[in-house]
Amino acid sequence: MTDYLFTSTLISLCILLTVKGLKNAPARLNLYLLMIALACWFVPWQYLSQLAFFEGSERYTFNVGHIVPDLKVLTPDTLHITTPNTLLSKQSIWDFVPSLSNIFIILLVSGCGLFLLRMSLYVKLVKTLYINSKPSTELKHINNQYPIRLTTHTEPAFATGLIKPVIWLETSMINREELNSVIQHEVTHLQQGDIYWTWLICFIESVFWWNPICLKLTGLAREQLELRCDELCMQKLKDKYQLDLASLLLKKHNVTSKNNFFTPPLLNIAHSKSFNIQRIKMLNKEKTMKSKYLVMVAAAMSFSALAAAQIVDGNSGSKQQNSKTAQVPVKSEAYNQQLAQLLKSAAGAKSDTPELLNQAAQGIQQWHLNRDKLTGFEEAEIKLQSFRLLNHVYSKLEQYEDILSAYEKWYEPGSNPPYFLKNSLATAYIQLGRYELAVAELEDLSKQLDGKLQVGSADNLALAYIYLTDYDKALKTLEQVDAKDDVYGNILKYYVYDKQNNRKKMDEIKSKIPEVFAVTPALLPQSGVPGTQLLRLL
Repeated sequence: MTDYLFTSTLISLCILLTVKGLKNAPARLNLYLLMIALACWFVPWQYLSQLAFFEGSERYTFNVGHIVPDLKVLTPDTLHITTPNTLLSKQSIWDFVPSLSNIFIILLVSGCGLFLLRMSLYVKLVKTLYINSKPSTELKHINNQYPIRLTTHTEPAFATGLIKPVIWLETSMINREELNSVIQHEVTHLQQGDIYWTWLICFIESVFWWNPICLKLTGLAREQLELRCDELCMQKLKDKYQLDLASLLLKKHNVTSKNNFFTPPLLNIAHSKSFNIQRIKMLNKEKTMKSKYLVMVAAAMSFSALAAAQIVDGNSGSKQQNSKTAQVPVKSEAYNQQLAQLLKSAAGAKSDTPELLNQAAQGIQQWHLNRDKLTGFEEAEIKLQSFRLLNHVYSKLEQYEDILSAYEKWYEPGSNPPYFLKNSLATAYIQLGRYELAVAELEDLSKQLDGKLQVGSADNLALAYIYLTDYDKALKTLEQVDAKDDVYGNILKYYVYDKQNNRKKMDEIKSKIPEVFAVTPALLPQSGVPGTQLLRLL
């Protein structure tokens, strides 16, 4: 969570400084920059390091960091029985304080509620305006694009309506000289789609009501909308618009309205006197896109991207060490006891002696039959870890039918087993010569992953295709994954090229595989024994 806050803050501050340096640039450029800064607050930077392209690719393994416990926590030496006395002695005041992530979620939910409130106030205001207003038929000659209604609202003019836009004009404005400029200003807002921008800004402002940086960004974005509209009106009406704007903004009205945070978003913004003066002064300056502005924008965006990438990249390394301790919840006493019993029952799993391996397999099966079912996350985790350990033992014993039988008993239909266990089933099917079933399991896995198989899965699928003598599909499968250092996959390619009598391709890949396989006729490698993290604890 700290990574998210730090990254978003750094990008926002960088863009704020850039906007300050682009004071004389066209307002639309500053508006887009500010909206990019606001959009950065919706990017979950803290999770980017957990995406697939940050994960290493290992044969027969997948990244299950979300469900694999910390090895240190799993070490038998650290297992302990928590009593009420020891539990109370280890608790502190911080144990009762909500986590930063929970606080963040609460703030976001409250912000969404605030946005709904502002929407309801907006709808109520529009209904009130329609009741206390009348259409202006005499002003149709000024603008026939949008309907104009006269109201007693204190603002000189504003516009509403996402679907059916309406321009609202204060009654006293009919007899003022600035009438044409005021209407042109509101028409320009509607033509530029500023009402959609305003609602988007309103949503962000509401969701991040607790964030002073976002409030600063949204305030500046609203101002840039006004400045952009002024620039466009100046191009159409020339000096007359500047004079009318000065006359309208600097004259004091009998009644003034004050916008506050809960005011519904209208295109008319009650600005401070200083900003009104700024609007008038900015019209004296020619706003053209200069190359130096583009250079400043490119530099700012490059720095922001680099900063975000560095944080995410650094985070990916540290999270491999700390994510488990920081994100995985503390295991219950029941979980720790079951894990200790599992490790004790599987004591011979690391041995190469068939007798000890059989004892380990029987011990794991007996443990599974006699244990009590845990709840939620812990049940899924302990079952996964124990099955992977049993799969390892049966693979060493070459008892592949027992792997399939154990899978059917441990993961009954409807139990929603982890999808990557299909690799274990496919490997067993290949060893038993049931290649069609292996292909079916891995093709189903490919569908669940949108065709993005990991290297180990792709190698398994290609091997099954090879046994079925479907060399084209085998080669296509191997070429779909980016595995330059996948020796096993290169050996399979070499074998396929040999079967296709493609000597040129064989020579190209020959240097990438061990000499024992760089022969003719080509040889197929044997599948390795799948591993498990629990072996390190035995």
